[in-house]
Amino acid sequence: MNQPSRNEQARQFYNAAGTLSTDFSFMNYGFAPLSAELSGSTEPEKYCLQLYRQLIGGTPLQGKRVVEVSCGRGGGAAHVAQGFGPADYLGIDISENNLTLASKRFPGVKNLRFQQGNAEALPLESGTIDVVLNVEASHLYDNPAKFFAEVHRVLVPGGRFLHVDLHWQDKDPPAMIAAAGFRVDEVVDITKNVVRALQEDSERREALVMTFPENMRKDFRDWSGVKDFRAYNRLKNGEWLYRITRATR
Repeated sequence: MNQPSRNEQARQFYNAAGTLSTDFSFMNYGFAPLSAELSGSTEPEKYCLQLYRQLIGGTPLQGKRVVEVSCGRGGGAAHVAQGFGPADYLGIDISENNLTLASKRFPGVKNLRFQQGNAEALPLESGTIDVVLNVEASHLYDNPAKFFAEVHRVLVPGGRFLHVDLHWQDKDPPAMIAAAGFRVDEVVDITKNVVRALQEDSERREALVMTFPENMRKDFRDWSGVKDFRAYNRLKNGEWLYRITRATR
């Protein structure tokens, strides 16, 4: 029997997670230190929010048509749609359960909508989008190069691609982005910042893991970045790098 594709495995995993816990709306490893505004916030997922802010940097989104590919449960999409003034923010994800959770949690954000879709075959017309975001997702795709080519296709000339992800030492997402036809403007290694965020956020992540069935908790500790478990250790030991790439079509 053929193994399901990486895309299908991801869809099944996130659908399953969505049936087991609805207590979080972000699915990234976060960034530290926090901004002055967020450091005083009671928002429990503030490190995850900070990663979105770090990725956007000074990129203007006011009045823009923005798409986030692999938006997960929509926490970042809602934050950016409400706080950065895009005319339209579309969150695309392969997981039906992720999108159901996102739609239920953020129904009142007028410039925000969600749609199911595959990152390697985006359900968008060519040359219609101003900015594309992709947060901690492309390492799970069957063919990241195909995804980067799709982003290039859907962006307007001069459109911006904001990409942040982890990767093994022998992989080079910025080079793949350049090969898709982009001008790579900036690459920033934020591995140490992500490790610090996981350290500071580990207690909350462990509490979330405890909401899952006991026989699944080890796997979710490994996946979710709990301190001293697999994902955390790979980042801390330098097996994985975590980089921001900002590029222009």
